[in-house]
Amino acid sequence: MENLHEIISISDTTCLEQLRMDRNCFGRLCMLLRDVGGLKPTRNVQINEQVAIFLHILGHHTKNRIVKQSYKRSGYTISKHFNSVLNSLLKLYPILLANPDPISEDSTNETWKWFKGCLGALDGTYIPVQVSATDKARYRNRKGDIAVNVLAVCDLNMRFVYVLTGWEGSAADSRVLRDAITRENGLRIPNDITIFSYMHCGYTNGNGFLAPYRGIRCHHHEWNNCNVAPQNYIEFFNKTHSKARNCIERSFGLLKMRFAVLRSNTFYPIKVQNRIIMGCCLVHNFIRMEMAVDPLEALVDEIDDPSDDPDIAYIEQVAPSQQWNNWRDGLARSMYQQWTGGAMASSSSRGQSAPSREGPVKGHRSWTKREEAILASALKELVARGWKCDNGFRTGYQGHLEQAMHQAFPGTDIRAEPHINSRLTVWKKNYGSINTMLSRSGFAWNDTSKTVDVSSDQVWDNFVKTDSNARTMRHKSWPLYKDWCEIFGKDRATGEDAEGFADIAAGLRANGNGKQQVGTMDEVPIFHHTEEDGAESIDVSHINSSVGAGKSDKSRKRKSSDDCLEGFMDIMKTFCTQTDSRLGAIASRIGFEHDASKCRKTVYESLGRITKLTVDDKLFVSKRLIEDTKNMDLFFSLSDEDALSMVSMIVEGRY
Repeated sequence: MENLHEIISISDTTCLEQLRMDRNCFGRLCMLLRDVGGLKPTRNVQINEQVAIFLHILGHHTKNRIVKQSYKRSGYTISKHFNSVLNSLLKLYPILLANPDPISEDSTNETWKWFKGCLGALDGTYIPVQVSATDKARYRNRKGDIAVNVLAVCDLNMRFVYVLTGWEGSAADSRVLRDAITRENGLRIPNDITIFSYMHCGYTNGNGFLAPYRGIRCHHHEWNNCNVAPQNYIEFFNKTHSKARNCIERSFGLLKMRFAVLRSNTFYPIKVQNRIIMGCCLVHNFIRMEMAVDPLEALVDEIDDPSDDPDIAYIEQVAPSQQWNNWRDGLARSMYQQWTGGAMASSSSRGQSAPSREGPVKGHRSWTKREEAILASALKELVARGWKCDNGFRTGYQGHLEQAMHQAFPGTDIRAEPHINSRLTVWKKNYGSINTMLSRSGFAWNDTSKTVDVSSDQVWDNFVKTDSNARTMRHKSWPLYKDWCEIFGKDRATGEDAEGFADIAAGLRANGNGKQQVGTMDEVPIFHHTEEDGAESIDVSHINSSVGAGKSDKSRKRKSSDDCLEGFMDIMKTFCTQTDSRLGAIASRIGFEHDASKCRKTVYESLGRITKLTVDDKLFVSKRLIEDTKNMDLFFSLSDEDALSMVSMIVEGRY
């Protein structure tokens, strides 16, 4: 194709603009997908064209209708090969994911030398997605956007080490991290206080995870725009911590700058959208490994699976740790002393005391069962009146609830803030925990006792590691659970679509190595024109194009209308094969009938040489031979003596 030739065969500049990598990197990716990922060429579309289509869609978020016009292919062909390349790419995760090396003791890097043994930086980001109207409440994040919450870990070179996507935008970062730690093929960090990941202040400071001090500016741009030097060890620690953690923020910036498909929602099914995110991360890693210079890195604002070792204990839960807080304090003081040359300032900053990690003790109010029932009834009434919206209620709903409580309990001290708001927060947590339990194996709802039944203590202990709120929920009755289902509905994130690379690879193996194609919602028409005869893709010089075209699997079942074109071609091929065989049989039959007609005309003449036969005998024998072509063939194949014996038997009625 002329368009493909212009992209991958003329200059690196064009290839970078269109496919986000140079020609050498593109050729290596094609070979890797072919030799390791199992990507196969088809009769009309070679591997390099398939990969170019895939990268073009990722890099520019180009719609199917535009791509099919650029590459002169049908919409079905574009969608089919996009999914084929995506599935093959995801199989390469053991090769493309980075294997981080801890910061050495003799490191001289000004940013990282303070954090000996660090593996990398951890953070989350939001990626816009397209979901159905009924699921928008779960996917609406705190910024009001419909998105998924993506958790990622990167190394010092901004290459991704671990990625978990699929969690709804309403899920808190700490909840996504707990799931990553506890899932079967999740994030594995050795249980050693010298190995840790950097995180922002939205995460807790616990074993294996080092977070900045809260209450003190912890983002690098806050320090970058300030000419005041840190005044104590806490401020210096947060400033140094933010500079080191900046690599994960720059990684996300590079990823979204490189692939436009991550900057706006697409019309693919949500599972495919999640896998596109992970595919972009793998391509990003491949570019960082293969290209000596990443041209996009200069454009980012400078805001300065190996196998598990059974002998290593890994972190199984994320929780605050006093031991880890003490270790962080010691590290921060040591860093500050080295920076100041041994002087140790007081813990105050410009006359202000350092932030205390212990907040003020809040008053607690006990609710009666009747008060809770009235509150639930008032909430259900607001839902019926249309006050419910995505991920919450309309502004002013707490005033209506307070009024309802005062009408039911005159003189009560219940107020919207803090009593009602606090009670709703507790309800949401408990409702989310129960919903998550019931979605797991080993849990069941007992409608008689209004409790959650658990199959074993081991199942409960494993669940508590993922949800600390559930520690005190066992053996308790929850009479308002059905009311909560009506009040909160589908507001709570479930993480049912969350998956890592190992989960995707297992799913592809279970579904036949990803041979099935995942259709799109909007971009694949049902009927298409066939591909142009003789259309060939132009190969890159350093890519081996000697691989023959793949054969179609005729025994594969077609279960959707997306396969109607292939099914039609198979039917036509079968029809042509049967037609050829039938035409051959007809031709043979015509030739046979022609020879038989000539033999019939000579039967009576041949019988005339037998003098002992009368005219009646000749006519009788001729009639018998002509009626049965097999007997006629036998008659002409015999010698004169044997033919006479056959005729005698026919006349005498013995044949």
